[in-house]
Amino acid sequence: MADRRAPEAQALFNTAFGAYLLSTGVHAATKKAGRPLPFPNAFLILPLVLPPDSRGDLPVQAVYSLSAWLTDHPRHQAAFAQRAVALTDFTRASLRTAVRHAAIEVTATGLRCPRAPRAASTAESEEVADCARRAGLVGRWLAVVDPVLSFTLLGVRP
Repeated sequence: MADRRAPEAQALFNTAFGAYLLSTGVHAATKKAGRPLPFPNAFLILPLVLPPDSRGDLPVQAVYSLSAWLTDHPRHQAAFAQRAVALTDFTRASLRTAVRHAAIEVTATGLRCPRAPRAASTAESEEVADCARRAGLVGRWLAVVDPVLSFTLLGVRP
């Protein structure tokens, strides 16, 4: 059966790309916190990074905290629960791809990257590079916020 999504959607919702973004976020989180990213937090990365409207509103650098950003962008907080549910299966498939290709390891305390993900080149696509930068930002946010608080701020339950 042919995939009827637009080419842009096919590229964004490719599990290899999702695995890359997750490993970028996990790597940034573990580098910032010095410990694995709690497993449930992986389900927060893609719903913030993949939708163009929320990705476009994410800061380039972590000058804001997650709670401050959500205060300034309440529409993303309102839309997050629906997006998280819609992307749950895609996140699971992307995690399986990342684990299968040793981009992410599952440990007793969470997720870690055995090696740093390759930096996205803007020569390939500015959108890919932008998604990767934003995934790193979200990973750094999640590294310093208690997982329960992250989910509460975003209006979802783990």
